[in-house]
Amino acid sequence: MLGQILGLLYAGIQVLLPCLPPTPLSSQSLLTHDKYLGDWYFVGVAAFDKESIAAYMGIDNSVAKLHKASDSSLLMTAALHQGDECKVLSWTYKVSPASDPIMKEGEQLGVAFDGKWVNCDSCLLLMKIDLEKGRFRIMLFARSQESREELLKSFKSKMECLEIDEFMISPQEKEFCKLDAAA
Repeated sequence: MLGQILGLLYAGIQVLLPCLPPTPLSSQSLLTHDKYLGDWYFVGVAAFDKESIAAYMGIDNSVAKLHKASDSSLLMTAALHQGDECKVLSWTYKVSPASDPIMKEGEQLGVAFDGKWVNCDSCLLLMKIDLEKGRFRIMLFARSQESREELLKSFKSKMECLEIDEFMISPQEKEFCKLDAAA
């Protein structure tokens, strides 16, 4: 009940302060709704500084699969086309009702947001914070690699409103790596 009241209060504040990010998605929503599970195409990443997105430089067409692991955590497996290589990486987001909507991925914290904030019903935003290294970034994923121009314009506009002005946008010049071998 308290969570619902806080959600309504936050929604009201968002109307007055449009730069505020949307209400975070609960990890239970991520675990139980097909809207969020499945394949996602990496569109780009934004941060306050270049160091926070340096690892993303050189990433081209990449696809990730988000699914529920057996221990009720979220598992993201991705096939990344970086340089001339295909790399398969996985991240496990530990979900705890006590810290919902914050998920833990190793030493990093993660929070997911619905793509409606960037005018994309079929998108997902994932914010990652590395407290140890002082890094903060927001990644944008879409269900399709189509119609990127308006999406990128909206994403950049929302990030710049928050004074986030470093971007790495996937150029989409190379073929996608195979994800089926990774899943």
